[in-house]
Amino acid sequence: MRPIVVHSVVALAALGTLIGCATAKKAKAPAAAPTAKVAVTNAPLTKDEMEKRVEALARFAAGVSGELREQPDEALDQFYKSVLADPTNEPLAIDVARRLIRKKESEKAIEILSKCAEQRSATGFVDALLGIAYQQAGKTDLAIAASRKAIVKLPKALLGYQNLATIYLQTNRPKDALAALDEAAALGVTEINFLLELGEAYRNYVSVQPRQFESVKAKVMATIEAAAKLDPKGQNLIFRLAELFSFAGEYKRAAELYVKLLERFPNQAILRNRIVELYLRANDLKAAQAQLDALVRDQPTNPLAHYFLGAIAAEQKNWEKAIEFYTKTIQLNEGAKQEFEPVYYDLAGVHITNDDAEEALKLLEMARKKFKATFLLEFYSALAHSRSKDYAASIKHFTAAELLAKRDEPERLTALFFFQVGTAYERHKDFKQAENYFRQSLKLAPDFAEALNYLGYMWAERGENLTEAKAMIEKAVKQEPENAAFLDSMAWVLFKLNQPKAALEYQLKALKHQKEPDATLHDHLGDIYAALKQPDQARAQWEHALTIEPSEAIQKKLKAAVPAKP
Repeated sequence: MRPIVVHSVVALAALGTLIGCATAKKAKAPAAAPTAKVAVTNAPLTKDEMEKRVEALARFAAGVSGELREQPDEALDQFYKSVLADPTNEPLAIDVARRLIRKKESEKAIEILSKCAEQRSATGFVDALLGIAYQQAGKTDLAIAASRKAIVKLPKALLGYQNLATIYLQTNRPKDALAALDEAAALGVTEINFLLELGEAYRNYVSVQPRQFESVKAKVMATIEAAAKLDPKGQNLIFRLAELFSFAGEYKRAAELYVKLLERFPNQAILRNRIVELYLRANDLKAAQAQLDALVRDQPTNPLAHYFLGAIAAEQKNWEKAIEFYTKTIQLNEGAKQEFEPVYYDLAGVHITNDDAEEALKLLEMARKKFKATFLLEFYSALAHSRSKDYAASIKHFTAAELLAKRDEPERLTALFFFQVGTAYERHKDFKQAENYFRQSLKLAPDFAEALNYLGYMWAERGENLTEAKAMIEKAVKQEPENAAFLDSMAWVLFKLNQPKAALEYQLKALKHQKEPDATLHDHLGDIYAALKQPDQARAQWEHALTIEPSEAIQKKLKAAVPAKP
């Protein structure tokens, strides 16, 4: 049965109004709307007024009967007619109007709220709700006027300002929306609910205008810092404050508030999950792991706890532990109504990084049997095949990933994605397609150093577009002047441009900054020395390259080179 507690409370308030007479004492404010004052007069009721009140009471009783018989539409119609008969009953008018607005019956809501607003005792709550009804009906000017009237009557309440912000956002006037919220903030109200609601209103503004986050963040922080100083104790208040800190990017502050709640409600696993998520976002891995360890002790079969532990291990590059925790997540989640798909791709990514493409492909084949084809499934399959140097298969899966993303998730088609596809095509010797994808990558991210270097080096290696290649590599080197790969590319393009002296300077820098021995760097240095007519140095570098990695090409160079002087 539908609960009728609220209506019972309203009924008590209504009865006091409906049966008022010349001898009535001053009525108390109705419990349903404490700030609403009921109009009471010592003047006797006219015959017409008495008939209206009797009708209102009868309609109200019929509405309650409809509620008891679980006939909500019939009940609402009777309550609506009750308010029309006696618009002085503000609590009932507000309750009925809210229901009508939820049912999109805005004209009926406007009708009863307008009548109620005409009463001398009408509060700003009526005008605020009238503003919402007008906006739903597409009457923007009237909605703004009603909301402004609510602000005049309730200058220290947020409702009117919230209405204005919502109306302005819906009518593509974001500057006016923000100004309304700033006007409310300037009131200097230091009441906890006001501050939290204001912070939430700013958050709603950003949800519509996401590019304005940075410009609004300081205002949000000022609001929620003021709320935090009030040290709220209620569970709901702390929750709302924590979520506002999270919205502002203050993840650690949000987590600390949830920790306080967890101390009071230690059996709420959902709180610990949220704390872990926030600490991870704050990159406080130690704090996140402490919470997860506690969660695993309490709930050793909780797959989500193991998943997050795997994520932390992966972040710390502890691949063995990451594999252990991710594998445990899959085992614990096996047979669930809805299996946790992301863990398959995270674990595949760890296997690929750990140079175990075979295990990654086995896992992805399992995922392919369980889940429908998605961008991530095809993307990780492409990466695994690239790692195993099966570039034809890699390109096949990259193509599938691209098509799925275009259809379902276009935001996946990033500069990094196109770069990775380009590298697969380059290694497959399809240089035209490689160039195409590198250019797509650079169109999205013109300063993407890895793509600038890769395309520039590919051209230099092939002796193509050398001037453009040099310009690209220069941009990459400017961003990372100690990157050995970029310096090597710069040396090589200069070498290809017949500038061996300039190339030598960059090649020596590349060797200086290499993090581990690289045969290619010594091979290139040997070629540069040969071009500079320094055969002994050239031979020494080629021989050194062979100690790092065997190469038939370098062996041929040594055989063809002028023998070293005795």
